[in-house]
Amino acid sequence: MYWNDEFVPWIPKYSNLTNMKCPNKTCTPDPLKHQWTREDCCVCRAKPLWEVPVDSTVRLQLEYVRRNGIAEVFSEEQNKSQYYSVYHSQGYLSKLPVNICDFPNIVRIDLQSNELTEVGNLSCLSMLDILDLSYNKIHFIGNDSFLSLTNLRELRVTHNGLQTLAPSTLTSLPLFRADFSHNNMSSIEFSNMISESDFCEITFASNNISNIVNTNNFEIDPDKNYRGGIVDLVGNSFTTFIDFEKLGITDIAILGKVLSYGFVMPDVKWTCDCHMEPYLELAEDVIKRIWRDYFNISCWLPLEHRGKTIPDIVKEGRLDIFICNLTVEQKCPPKCKCFFQPKERRTVVDCSGVGLTELPPYVPSGNRFSNNLTLIFKDNNITHFGNRSYLTDATVLDMSGNKVSTFSHEAIEMLPDDIELNFADNDFKKVPRAFQTLNPCKSKFGDVTIDCGCDTEWMKTWANNRGLKQCSNMSSLVCETDSGLIPVDEISVDDICKQENIMITISIILSILSTLIMIIFGIAYLFRYEIYLLQRKYFLRNSASKVGFLLKYDAFVSFNDENDELRIWVLNVLVRHLEASGYRLFVPCRDLPPGSIKEEEILEQIINSRKYLIILCDYYQQNDITWTQIEWKYIWCHFRQYMERNIIVINFDQLETSEQTDPKLRAFVRLGYDIDFSNRKHDLFVTVKSRLGAPLKSLFFHGNKKTKFMAHNLITNKGLFDPFTLVDSTKIKLEL
Repeated sequence: MYWNDEFVPWIPKYSNLTNMKCPNKTCTPDPLKHQWTREDCCVCRAKPLWEVPVDSTVRLQLEYVRRNGIAEVFSEEQNKSQYYSVYHSQGYLSKLPVNICDFPNIVRIDLQSNELTEVGNLSCLSMLDILDLSYNKIHFIGNDSFLSLTNLRELRVTHNGLQTLAPSTLTSLPLFRADFSHNNMSSIEFSNMISESDFCEITFASNNISNIVNTNNFEIDPDKNYRGGIVDLVGNSFTTFIDFEKLGITDIAILGKVLSYGFVMPDVKWTCDCHMEPYLELAEDVIKRIWRDYFNISCWLPLEHRGKTIPDIVKEGRLDIFICNLTVEQKCPPKCKCFFQPKERRTVVDCSGVGLTELPPYVPSGNRFSNNLTLIFKDNNITHFGNRSYLTDATVLDMSGNKVSTFSHEAIEMLPDDIELNFADNDFKKVPRAFQTLNPCKSKFGDVTIDCGCDTEWMKTWANNRGLKQCSNMSSLVCETDSGLIPVDEISVDDICKQENIMITISIILSILSTLIMIIFGIAYLFRYEIYLLQRKYFLRNSASKVGFLLKYDAFVSFNDENDELRIWVLNVLVRHLEASGYRLFVPCRDLPPGSIKEEEILEQIINSRKYLIILCDYYQQNDITWTQIEWKYIWCHFRQYMERNIIVINFDQLETSEQTDPKLRAFVRLGYDIDFSNRKHDLFVTVKSRLGAPLKSLFFHGNKKTKFMAHNLITNKGLFDPFTLVDSTKIKLEL
């Protein structure tokens, strides 16, 4: 063996190690016998100078200083050595020795079979060459665990129950060997399998790995050299092939960067499906020329391809057999067969003869080939070609052997212009004009007799312009006319179209009239309150009040009394001025009797008021101001019911029409029936009094005269006034 060989100094080409020796004879290849190079051999068999010819390191002793597995190392030799090593196994060490940084020349650490749960801080040991942490309890290794170990050549972390090896943990290390076998990893990062320097072997054997991932989006740099070595993945749970495209390898140039790697996984029962095809397509030419023994894998599934080797499939040009079947959960219609086929860059939906009566509502979407759909719906019972969103992505559509008699215009417009279409053996007698954008040489209709009319004149131009005669085997379209059957490319206007100008003119006129009527009704509805106010002002005579002398108030004042500024102006200015002029006003926030039922009292005083004074502000009709809403509801009701009542709107906050949420109040503002608070003529009170009219002279307010009255019909049998019943003065009795 090479132990007896002469070791000579050797400096690796792709790392900065300067203390290595390589067996001279063993690693001198015979060009006629060997394919490996001296560099490849030295990477696997070289030794550091402190191991040649014998181990010259000083072994440090370890002493526990606490019961919880904390220890220190020390040297029994007085003189400091150039190289140290630490060996301690079958112990209960829970952390690295606390003083390990006191010996920065440590080159080898072997702590197998202890109780370590983490790698610990090794940044001070820049000379470390070999690290063995096997048979511990380390479940996670971060990508900063070995950052400062620029000379680390061998790493072993086996039998730890390791679950996670963070991305790029090994990328920058000059490792020749790394062993992470017999752990519990379910996936492995792509970046931990790739190195810019030569390595002998990285093994992830006997884990539970089923997938290679790239969570940190690691990319192979086309400008760098990746020397590589053997990546051992034996004894894992792979069933699908490595998806190199997801790992960032999208062309053969990049794939060539890792072609010298050996991914060893001979025991895998491969499923030869769509996940394998992209890599094989990238490597197709290379596979035909170069094939390594450890690439000799064969298909296990699907059953029809079991036993076929990958090289044979590639050499036969049968990459189209690598497909992935889609399930109902992936939107494959029930009873249909769906798959996507990477070689053809398409998704196929085959629903032949499954009893469809309409187009499926959905098909698979969201995959990289769902924008290239081959839809096979032949031999079903579909009667109507309806609109479906997926039709825009169809490149092949087979509707032959159905019972299609009608088409959705929108569905045909959704079809791509260059689609391969087959509507042979259906029941339609009309071909929608939307078909004129399609290529007749890719649109197969079979033998069709069409009921031709003025609306089918376009077919002659379509047939002649697109060269229907050149592909007559695709379709035979003939028109049924009074003169017999005529091919569509030979028809004339006289054959199929008799103009009926009068009916067309009448239809146009009726359409215009109906449109105008709809517009008028729409405008009338939109401005219905404005129209009512104008009608009330100019066309409906205000009848004289038959009970006006019985009303208690000239006006009911409605406003948002939570607005302090507005309340002060109403009470101290407006109300004071009007009452000084002889008007009697009811102001809810001032005049409501304590303990009364508020809504009933408001309704009663609205009934007893001749006019209604509305003070508009920003928050008059806000949803949370409930009392102004109640007041306005009753005011509008009585305003509509009794023609002698009137509403006077003072626009306190100078609100625009668009700022009014209530359409009735908006009508007052739009027509200019509101009184602008800014009133540049300074005649606000004059305008208000003008609209109020002369103050009431009711029997309720005759001063010193004692007045008795009875107004039985102002009260219903329940004791409340009915606001929707007009009072008849003949039923009112008075006693003076």
